[in-house]
Amino acid sequence: MLRVIYNPVAGPKIASRIDRVRAVLSGQRIPFEILNTSGPGDATLMAREAAHAGAETVIAVGGDGTINETANGLAGSTTRLLVVPHGTGNVFADEIGLPGTVDGCLALLSGGNTIEIPLARADGRYFVLLASAGFDAEVLERMGHRGKNILGIGAYMLAGARHLLRAQPTLWLEFPDRERMEVQSVIVSRGRKYGGGVTIAPAGNLSSATFQVVALRKSGRLAIVRFALDALRGRHTASPAVFVREATSLFVRSRFPSAAQVDGEYLGPLPVRFEMTEKSLRIVVPGEYRP
Repeated sequence: MLRVIYNPVAGPKIASRIDRVRAVLSGQRIPFEILNTSGPGDATLMAREAAHAGAETVIAVGGDGTINETANGLAGSTTRLLVVPHGTGNVFADEIGLPGTVDGCLALLSGGNTIEIPLARADGRYFVLLASAGFDAEVLERMGHRGKNILGIGAYMLAGARHLLRAQPTLWLEFPDRERMEVQSVIVSRGRKYGGGVTIAPAGNLSSATFQVVALRKSGRLAIVRFALDALRGRHTASPAVFVREATSLFVRSRFPSAAQVDGEYLGPLPVRFEMTEKSLRIVVPGEYRP
């Protein structure tokens, strides 16, 4: 039996999205059960229970936060994850090229490919695509779920503009070879994409056993604005103010309070260790997808 997991407050029109999922699966006479979350961590527990019950596939309907929670429940299992994107954050859908319709996504149950990808971890929480520390994580901490669900990407832009007025703490990065670096913000990327269609790490590869570290060396508000503009134009990696490195582990700390996030969800205060793990996740992707 398929398990469908969704967040009932994941943006407008989620009910119609679920109705279409129900109609398509019913029309194909596929046994399924629909489960809605009621709070943080529910999707992880539901996905873990589905994996223990021997479910072949769990369908996550929602944004990157719902995908992250579901992936944490399926980590290391043989149960596949199929995503029907909805909500404010859909970097995963952009990364693997998911269809824009419910029908197109559900057609991947039989017409897609299943691949196995290594998972990274931030302290005790796995992440599929992205993690970060510094500016964008602090913005996510301050904007909250309510603002994100109501205003979407506008909530992030508004919170980001306000946060620019605050003093930005310095971060210290430490790599496994003991190399240390002082930066203003850092993004840890398993894939290529970031929010808004930005390619943040051109060398990112979900199938690899490493991640890409993209760090802003230069401090100050203007440096953040320039980095954002360069990233939108795909020029940030050529900037002398930006450091890019492949790694399997990274420790981040700060003298003053700062934050970390995973897959677009606030994780907690620094310090934090990002690292690759031996756990993997089986995901359903379009046939044309190439890591």
